[in-house]
Amino acid sequence: MTEKDKLILGFPREIKLGLLRDALKQEKFGIFLGLSRVLMDAPISEGGIETEAIDAIHNEYINEKK
Repeated sequence: MTEKDKLILGFPREIKLGLLRDALKQEKFGIFLGLSRVLMDAPISEGGIETEAIDAIHNEYINEKK
């Protein structure tokens, strides 16, 4: 795990979810995927986010685009 990953994982949950939402709103799909990977690879006890929460953000974005 890199220092950058540790920094991201140290953010509060709502900040992490907000970063994911902002990346999609700005159509920065590479950033969304990179953040998602870091958050899903880490255990929740170490700052990771469950896949379902990340999927929900992605699905919100898809539904807004319809």
